[in-house]
Amino acid sequence: MSETKLTGDAFELYCDVVGSPTPEIQWWYAEVNRAESFRQLWDGARKRRVTVNTAYGSNGVSVLRITRLTLEDSGTYECRASNDPKRNDLRQNPSITWIRAQATISVLQKPRIVTSEEVIIRDSPVLPVTLQCNLTSSSHTLTYSYWTKNGV
Repeated sequence: MSETKLTGDAFELYCDVVGSPTPEIQWWYAEVNRAESFRQLWDGARKRRVTVNTAYGSNGVSVLRITRLTLEDSGTYECRASNDPKRNDLRQNPSITWIRAQATISVLQKPRIVTSEEVIIRDSPVLPVTLQCNLTSSSHTLTYSYWTKNGV
């Protein structure tokens, strides 16, 4: 799964697991281009922007929610599930004891227009008018822009 969001937005990922005994669920994160260095996420992480809600019964269900997204939230998110009794033994290879599902989240900078002054242009049937808007981005290539008049 892959999803694109804007800074300031939020996203949720769901993980539903079945097994006997009911598997433990964990959430992990790796930055863009650093897929080999996952770090575990927990409820309250990232200045309390991360929420993890997990319920266990005959199956396990977990929801990861991150609010007020920043560009640094881009990356690969991984739900890991295991009911192996040795799953948290640091001497074990995690790829053997945990089943994994991944989602890639890309966070783009929300665009904004900054103007230095307001200019009022009156309709003129004779004179042409040129409007100019300079678009910049700190980290991503801008793919498109458009003009509107009166919101249309």
